[in-house]
Amino acid sequence: MKVTYIHHSGFSVELEDRMLVFDWFKGELPETDKPIYIFSSHRHHDHFDPMVFELRDRAKYILSNDIRMRPEGCDITKTGPHKTVEVDGMVVETLKSTDEGVAFIVTVGDRVIYHAGDLHFWLWEEENDEDRLWNENMTKKFLREIDKIRGRHFDLAFVPLDPRQGAEYMDMGMEAVLERCTADHIFPMHFWGDHSVIPAFKERHPQHAGIIADIAFEGQSFEV
Repeated sequence: MKVTYIHHSGFSVELEDRMLVFDWFKGELPETDKPIYIFSSHRHHDHFDPMVFELRDRAKYILSNDIRMRPEGCDITKTGPHKTVEVDGMVVETLKSTDEGVAFIVTVGDRVIYHAGDLHFWLWEEENDEDRLWNENMTKKFLREIDKIRGRHFDLAFVPLDPRQGAEYMDMGMEAVLERCTADHIFPMHFWGDHSVIPAFKERHPQHAGIIADIAFEGQSFEV
């Protein structure tokens, strides 16, 4: 498999017979003559842009159903949380995001790929009772949802690592995933161009350092 970091939470995964593209809204796709499958986890501007439909002649689309658009001539499969659909031999399972839309679990042959979208432990510094209540509710929602992947193994997992959450909370989403499942390769995402959070996380969690990709620039590819 060839994994390319495109931008923000956008990645492509090139397999023997197809290329999967996740949450592409900006940046250059790698060139390929293989069929393209575009996955969009939700409608937020940093995960989806209508420009993806410019590839309608050579791509199929698997979209969260909060994306209302259905342009003419596009082969689109819509899905919501806690669903399983099949597209050209791929089994696509979904989880419910703690923000909007879905997370994807895609099985292609013997390969299993997890892309979290915005399913993440969105905890923030508490300044008042409203913030405290938010964090309490988020903890319940996130842990309930992420428990659904407990015991699973992924060849690839794309997981948020967001520096805006600060030192107290930034690692907790990634930690929760790694406590519940195993993966051959973890690709941090949603780090807003701050690549330094990746080596810093690996230094704090050396037991996981060997499986976490060192993403340093857009367009960087990894043969895995």
